[in-house]
Order: sequence, then C-alpha cells, then structure tokens
Amino acid sequence: MSTTLQSSHGSRAGEAAMLVSAVAYGISTTVSVAALHRIRPADLVAVELAGAAVVLVLVGLVRGTLTREGARRNFAIGALMPGLAFVLGDSGLSRTSATAGSLLLAAELPMSVLLALLFLHERLRGWGLGAMVLGLFGSTVVALGGDAGGMATTLGNLLVVASVSASAIYLVLTRTFNGADGLGASTWQTVGAAVCTSPFVLIGWSHGGSGLATAGWSGWAFALAVLASTAIGSVAFNFGISRVPGVRASQLLNLTPVVGLLAAIVFLRESPSILQYAGGALVLLAVAVLVRFVEADEPAPVEPVEDVVRAEAA
Repeated sequence: MSTTLQSSHGSRAGEAAMLVSAVAYGISTTVSVAALHRIRPADLVAVELAGAAVVLVLVGLVRGTLTREGARRNFAIGALMPGLAFVLGDSGLSRTSATAGSLLLAAELPMSVLLALLFLHERLRGWGLGAMVLGLFGSTVVALGGDAGGMATTLGNLLVVASVSASAIYLVLTRTFNGADGLGASTWQTVGAAVCTSPFVLIGWSHGGSGLATAGWSGWAFALAVLASTAIGSVAFNFGISRVPGVRASQLLNLTPVVGLLAAIVFLRESPSILQYAGGALVLLAVAVLVRFVEADEPAPVEPVEDVVRAEAA
C-alpha cells in the first residue's frame, strides 16, 4: 500500500474518530446538566474523572497495552483537559441551561482555529479572519443573552466559555505532542485530571457536602452516562487528533454543539432565548463560512514525539 493511500485511510479514520468524539461530547453536555439538577459539581467531577480513570486503567491493564510511554506529558496535559475544563464546565452548567451550554461549545471552533494558526503554523485563506470574528461575536451574544426564565446566568455562561477556551488549548497541545495511541493518551490524561482536580472535589465536599448519597438511581444513572460519554469522547479524540490537521479537527468538532442543542431540546424540553438563537445562528454561519470558503493547508500527519526523539538520537 502506497504512503499516499495509507495517509488517506489514516485521515478518513481520524475524521471518523473526531466525529464520534463530537457526538459523545455533545451528549455529555446535555446529560451533565441533567445530572447537575440532582448532584453538585464536585460530585460530578469526582464521578466522571475518578471513575473514568479507573475504567481506562483497568482496560489498559487487561489488554496489556498500558505503558509509561508519554505518561508524564499526558498527565500534565490532563490537568488542563479534562481537569480544568471539566471543573469550569460543570460549575458553569450547574448555573445555566443545556441549550446555552451547547451553543457556547461552538466558540471552540474560532478559538482553536486561531490557536492552530498561531502555534501549529496552519494557514487559512480568504474569509478565515472574518469567520473567526463572527463566531466569537456570536458566542458573546449567546453568553450574555440569558433566557427570560432565569435558567441561564451570565456567570454560568462565562464559566462554560472559559472551559471551552481550555479545550481549544488542549486541541493544540494534543495535536502537537500526541501520537496514534488514543487509549494510552486518554488514560494518562484522565488520571492526571483526577489527581489535579481532587482539591476542588475535597473543598466542595467540605463546604457544601455531597449530593451523591441522596441522588437516587436517576442521579447516578446520569452521572455514569456522563462518565461513559466523556471517556468515549476522549479516546476517540486522542485517536483522531494525530491523523487530521488542527483546523479540520476544529471544524469536525463543531458537530458537538449541534448534538448538545438537539438533545437538550428533545430530552430536557429546553428552549433557547431569541438572543441565544441569534447568537447561535451567527456561530453556525461562521462555521459554514469556514467549512465552505476557507481552506487549510494540510500538514503531514504528526509524528509521535517519541519517534522524533528516537530519530534524532539515531
């Protein structure tokens, strides 16, 4: 099989993985809001990160694929995402609606595209700058356009935007440093996140207690659904990110807010405010411009850092 054909197959597999990740994270957003109606943010962070870390480590040990290769690097990356991103995201989603949270996830696209341009040396032509400005403006409208019923709050929305910013930085870091082993990278990142967020969990429990004991079967079901969807999203993301350019990955991940929005409307019976619809439309317009009119220079697939080090030492 030629190198070009292998690269083409790898790119298609990477794009499919990024789409799976987008769907999983979109579902996770809506399910997180449902869970946070029953438990506290510290509870959800503990369940989804500590639980996912245990599951991923056990899977790696059973398969015999868990190694220390890249462990320290991914442990540190995990402090940012899912660590900091989940703390900010869960704290924000506990103060806002699933529709607002889902729409705000679209802000990751212009943010991550901008970071890819600055740090990955990928290039956009033509309409790129205008699309990024439009997307950021639309996200601001969503963040400040809380619904009349008071479900969405400005603080909650801004916390979600901060979480999205951490995720955008994470995309650039993983695109730069991670290789093809999605399961191994996700395992060490989740372990790092669980360890680094433990002070937040302990402080939350000491000041406000835990709602896990009184959550009931529905609360635990929602929390475990968040755990499963985020674990699937993380593994799929780390598998795909080494196979597609950062700009293209950002475009594919924009399916996340669409999935989250539809899930919130269908399952939670939520409805965005008119301003939030308008802001979301601006964000989606920015995405359409990026996908339709803006082309990215596609770099060669990223070599795992370990392979680069070995090649330089040879």
